[in-house]
Amino acid sequence: MIRPLAAALLIVLIGAESAAAQTPRALAALDELRAAAGGLSDAHLREETLAGLQSRPCVRHRAGLTAADEDVILAALRADGLMPASADGVQAEVQRLTVFPPLADGAACPALPQPLESAPGGNAGSHHDWPGGLVDHEVFNLRLGLALADLYEAEDGLPVDRDAVIAAVLWHDWAKALVLVWNDDGSLPPERPIAGAGAHHVLGLAEAMARGLPEAEILAQACAHAAPIGDDQRTVQNWLRAAAIISRTAWTVPAVPTRECLISNAADDNWVHAEAAVHAADAALARLAPRFGYPAADGPAYRTRLRNPMLETLGADRIKALSDVEGDAGVERALRAAGF
Repeated sequence: MIRPLAAALLIVLIGAESAAAQTPRALAALDELRAAAGGLSDAHLREETLAGLQSRPCVRHRAGLTAADEDVILAALRADGLMPASADGVQAEVQRLTVFPPLADGAACPALPQPLESAPGGNAGSHHDWPGGLVDHEVFNLRLGLALADLYEAEDGLPVDRDAVIAAVLWHDWAKALVLVWNDDGSLPPERPIAGAGAHHVLGLAEAMARGLPEAEILAQACAHAAPIGDDQRTVQNWLRAAAIISRTAWTVPAVPTRECLISNAADDNWVHAEAAVHAADAALARLAPRFGYPAADGPAYRTRLRNPMLETLGADRIKALSDVEGDAGVERALRAAGF
């Protein structure tokens, strides 16, 4: 059963579709991502990336997948040591849901279970864990990746494959909209691993492979969590092997640290700052929550009517900065100005 987005994401809105239609910050971020995708020079990469940035895109690596296909894929992952053997039926079902999260019903190519622009950018307590956090995170990483490309081109006088850098950023966290689906109470489910990485990382690679994206992009995308240097070469190769099994495609290119790979890896480091920011923002919002009528102890009401909408509106970085410079008074003033 697909769980809808938590109620009242801005004021008192109900359901994922309503909230997604009324989040100007997230929609502006999504527009920036689509503009970057529209500027990709490779026609196939451009077409597939724009398709993937629709609000509820097809999940291509799940198209036409049967229960028997799922069994074959899970057996192959276990045989290759990319998932542990299941101890019992409960663990086997957990593994199945990790690799094959529930999708929207209907089409031959099923859609994401929630709008891309309403998805979080991290699991609970992690960076960008609010509605619209995914596109916020990707926009920052996109800007950072392009700035790094400029710096490295200036340093060595050779062009960077900007298609690979841009698309790697746009696709790397895409599957968080598949894995981290909002519960009705404004909470998030845990993210379990595939091949030692959060499931979104490998499932995003599987989607890129299923869409036939260029090898340079897929390698740069794989490098977001680790560059294939030293012991991490095997790690990155395992992610690629797992993604190839899940997408039912072949992968023969070795994982080597291309310039685009290293830029992709550095561009994803925004999470370090962002995780500190969300912890500081959470503390400030919890202190202020009683003044807005929804103390943190209220749980679901606090999350759906206050915490998540406030983070969606201002972002954790701004709340932390205001708290650092102006204290709770500055945060409260900004929230009141935003209509809370």
